[in-house]
Amino acid sequence: MRKLFLFLVVLCTCVSINAQVSLDDYIGTWRVEKGDTTFTIKLVKGETLHKGRTVKILGGYSVSVKGQYSDDYLKINTHRVDGIKCPEQNIYITFSYFSYSPESIGLIFYDQRKKHFDGNGIPGGRIEYISKGKIRWILNENFGIWIRIEGDENAEEVQPIGFSVPTDIIMTRVE
Repeated sequence: MRKLFLFLVVLCTCVSINAQVSLDDYIGTWRVEKGDTTFTIKLVKGETLHKGRTVKILGGYSVSVKGQYSDDYLKINTHRVDGIKCPEQNIYITFSYFSYSPESIGLIFYDQRKKHFDGNGIPGGRIEYISKGKIRWILNENFGIWIRIEGDENAEEVQPIGFSVPTDIIMTRVE
């Protein structure tokens, strides 16, 4: 009985150690190819301010169709510049919190074609960590709109305008 108990304790310890995900696990370049379209995101450590909070993971993205870029925003400025909007700093994805658990981080996406909220980005997106080489990219526009205007009695009604990138996909680490 003691051996069984000791085995279970060691097993649970090993499982819990392997189950922990840190922000470092999200750092890298992630890609998905569907047909002739390739969507890539690059996440790096850096630091900037967003609405008074320090953001430590910054990102960029690109979309290419048949090898030609329609959007190329992968060059990310990792130096802190206070008081300047993220896209003006070459930052197009910011992370500020764990969404539901360490396996899911929330993000703000700055879609350079759709320009949600006058280019100020839209929250409501998240990345779920699946395994060492896989993540799930999710953008929820309705939730992002709700986050932005909830409680603001003067806010105008905002209609969804969609995204210029995929909204729910599994991505693979390439770097």
